[in-house]
Amino acid sequence: MKALLDSFDYLSFKDNILHIYSTNLMEAISAMQIPCYLFLPERFSDNYNYFVSSMTKYLPNLMVAYALKANYLGSLLKLAKKLGSGVEVMSLFEFLLAKRAGFKTNEIVVNGPAKSKSELEHTIKEGITYVNVDSFNELKTIEEMAQKYSITQPVTIRIHPQLSEQTEKRLLIKKNSKLGIDYARARKLYKYIKKSPYLQVKGIHLHVGTNLSSHDFYSELLVFINDYITDLEAKLGFFIETINLGGGLASRAQLKEKGFKLEFLAKQIKETIDGIKERKIIFEPGRYLVGDSFIAIANVLRIKKSWGRRWAFIDVGANTLIPLRYSNFFLIPVVNKGSDQPTHIGGPLCLPVDVISEKAINFNIEENDRVVILNCGAYTLSMSEQFGYPRPPIFELNNGKIALLKEGDRISEMIKFWME
Repeated sequence: MKALLDSFDYLSFKDNILHIYSTNLMEAISAMQIPCYLFLPERFSDNYNYFVSSMTKYLPNLMVAYALKANYLGSLLKLAKKLGSGVEVMSLFEFLLAKRAGFKTNEIVVNGPAKSKSELEHTIKEGITYVNVDSFNELKTIEEMAQKYSITQPVTIRIHPQLSEQTEKRLLIKKNSKLGIDYARARKLYKYIKKSPYLQVKGIHLHVGTNLSSHDFYSELLVFINDYITDLEAKLGFFIETINLGGGLASRAQLKEKGFKLEFLAKQIKETIDGIKERKIIFEPGRYLVGDSFIAIANVLRIKKSWGRRWAFIDVGANTLIPLRYSNFFLIPVVNKGSDQPTHIGGPLCLPVDVISEKAINFNIEENDRVVILNCGAYTLSMSEQFGYPRPPIFELNNGKIALLKEGDRISEMIKFWME
């Protein structure tokens, strides 16, 4: 558990009781309904401030646009706005949610491979500054909207970069993905924009992975970006004002474990991209900001052995801990009773994929114990569903005080929804 405590530095054991910052979790549990999720605004704020301070040492013209899809919680969005963050959205629902949280149109980045005409019209009519284009047909629709409202709409093209075959194999978003445009075809879109009186080149957008934690990957990506935009600017005679590097960074706790340094990434960008002082760098972090600023607290329901493997089943499962495939959850006991035989952790669902962590834990765990799932703030609650079990309530721990942010699902209401 020492490695976990090192990576999640807001955790500690005092008299074998888990503390979050200085709060005794056993005492705090009495004010919560278990299972539940617990939002740690202090950690979210610290993550954001650390990201900005690390990056702006080398990149003074930085925009952080929190990836709203990572977590929709209203108090989190208001906190992000208060801290000075922008926001990235992928639908009209998310756009309106961002507006409700107080974000202005020049603080919102609009993404998505299939924006409808009504979505585009709504955002363009409101004067959106950052819209990332994903196809030629979408670009022509934006041009029609801009002509309708007699404006010149700035646009950014989302491209898929040219990377080595070895790197390409490791990517989540590959060159045959539905997302983005191949870098050669994207040149045609830039040429089209250059000729249109209703369109203006704003920048370039690249987003190809998740849980990224490799400086070597960024070295390769940045060399491609610099060569690509240098060629575009020389041949087409415009300036790429913004370079949007997307999201995909692993959570802060994971980056610390991997030895990845944000300040070094900023230095890589400064030293690789020509004319960096005149360009705006945009990041769209979701997992980095929110991943380790949430925990889940669960009850141990059952222990069993089968085929030489010991299992512990908890009452938080894959209906809310989504997506298991792309996440890295870690478990720690509320009460440290010492080490024990390896135990695998599963959720309560009747699904073989409902396994919380592929790596067995080795701390003493028995029925009726309580455990904490770490690193579970990204894409869990926003993608959660009523599959089999109600979604747990969400609480907040702020300056040692517990407050309910969102009630959990009620089984009676779930039944009513499906039967009436």
